[in-house]
Amino acid sequence: MKKLANLLPKEDQKEIKLVNITSRLINLFIWILISLSVLILLTVATKFYLSSESGRVNDRIVLQEQVVTKEENQELKQKLTEFNTHLDNLEKLSDSHAVWSEVVVELARLAPQDMAIDSFLANRETGQISVTGFAKLRDSILDFRKNLLESEYFEDVNFPLANLVKPTDANFRYNFFVKEDILLESS
Repeated sequence: MKKLANLLPKEDQKEIKLVNITSRLINLFIWILISLSVLILLTVATKFYLSSESGRVNDRIVLQEQVVTKEENQELKQKLTEFNTHLDNLEKLSDSHAVWSEVVVELARLAPQDMAIDSFLANRETGQISVTGFAKLRDSILDFRKNLLESEYFEDVNFPLANLVKPTDANFRYNFFVKEDILLESS
């Protein structure tokens, strides 16, 4: 490379250097301004775009919430209706359902001490009860019959004469009915 000799006086050389530096600084400043302007313009455009998108998204969210709320409300209403229907059915069943536990307790209370009931069969529809068992004495079988006849729970006591065949260690069998109003009162 050849070196060129600058024949200008020193002051002119300094002035040329200052003009060059100033020109470069002005160019740099212009580029910075252009870059900042583009950046600001992009930022503003992005802000407007994001703002409009945010508004659209918020509108969609509100619509979806309304749809979900309506669906949830309908689903809840349907579940509540089903639950109320089941509850009504349960109440109706409970009102018409016969409670046999009190009948069994009454039957046990009426049986004499030396008597054992081996089987207990009850028909829910007819209210008929059949009991079989064993008693040490014939008098216990008769006492049990008397107690059944006097009870407020039972009616139409069927007393087969076969119950009286043996005076001691006798087997017995009774058929009788529970009064319908007693079954429904128990519930």
